[in-house]
Amino acid sequence: MIANLRFHPMKKVLFLIFSLTWFSPLQAQLNNAMFEDRVKVLPEDTGRLVLGINAMGFSKDNEYFGTIVDGYTLYGFQFAPELRYQIAPHWRINAGLWTQKDFGNAKFSTVAPLFSIKFQKDDFTTIFGNLEGSLNHRLIEPLYDFERVLLETRLEHGGQIIVNKENFFLDGWVNWQLMQYLNDPRQEEMTGGLSAEKKLGIWRGAKVSLPFQAVVKHKGGQLDVNPDPLITIWNSATGLQLEKDGKGRIKNWRLSGWYLYYKDMSFKKRQEFLNGSGLYLNLNLKFSDKLESMVSYWKGHEFQTVEGGKIYPSVGVLDPSLIRPDRELLIWRLLFSEKVNDAFSVGGRLEPYYDFNFGGFQWSFGIYLVYHDNFFLGRPKR
Repeated sequence: MIANLRFHPMKKVLFLIFSLTWFSPLQAQLNNAMFEDRVKVLPEDTGRLVLGINAMGFSKDNEYFGTIVDGYTLYGFQFAPELRYQIAPHWRINAGLWTQKDFGNAKFSTVAPLFSIKFQKDDFTTIFGNLEGSLNHRLIEPLYDFERVLLETRLEHGGQIIVNKENFFLDGWVNWQLMQYLNDPRQEEMTGGLSAEKKLGIWRGAKVSLPFQAVVKHKGGQLDVNPDPLITIWNSATGLQLEKDGKGRIKNWRLSGWYLYYKDMSFKKRQEFLNGSGLYLNLNLKFSDKLESMVSYWKGHEFQTVEGGKIYPSVGVLDPSLIRPDRELLIWRLLFSEKVNDAFSVGGRLEPYYDFNFGGFQWSFGIYLVYHDNFFLGRPKR
């Protein structure tokens, strides 16, 4: 399914991009650590009541013209205060409010309650309610769009299991997105996912790991009066990653390759393509704790995505009438992040890419201000 590469019109461009990556001060996926918001449950915190504050300001400008997706800008802030009470050595209850304000909109675009019960012991975690979702899942971008962390889609509700060992990571979850009631005109909607990585050992001084990721989307149910047939769509990715610390200017490098698969698993097929595939290659270079670079190559054939980035699929996410069975992209990313203190981080991203199918360069630029902090309120008496 992966067609022969045709780089001859772009040799000078490719040479320029790889040269910039190598000689610029800069993981197999994007380094999204500053956006993760996990809070551990520690036995010594039993009985403590804490106010947690999560906030983010963002501005992302997509200058896309004449490609699979039109350009647009995301500009605003998120603010989420939350009370966290640890009721036992391994149990905590969280309750709060999540809000989002998009600049240019007089109203809040999202106001939603937060509630979760979290159990954590040693390497095992389980969550009921609001999940540690979005970029916490550590999915590659063709499976999960980075921009979803900037929208109300960041919120996920349902159940989650996490295993985080030294040589093994697993995150499995169900995100229940739309509840159905008797005679409902809407179909129920849910998304499930699995993100896992097994470290295999050392080969010629490089750490070798085998990641696997999958996302499945289902729309259906039996209580509704909606005549549409059920929809079940599958995305998966299997990869191989090498990572090694460097010397001199290169502090760390990562090389990874992924094979992605898409399948329409519905009984009655309604998607443009029944199945498809993709090849996703990445080279990451880290020159300091603040600056990194990543070069990615994407070759897709009739690939459709569940929640992935909008530039990768063969069918337009915003405009389904845009169809390109074969997609080929070369992406260069320059990522800056600085931890001002333990609570506040500043980040910026420049992400130009060349679209071989439509011809020409596209680019996006983003600035992000992320604040995570906890304030001890006391030990309430029962």
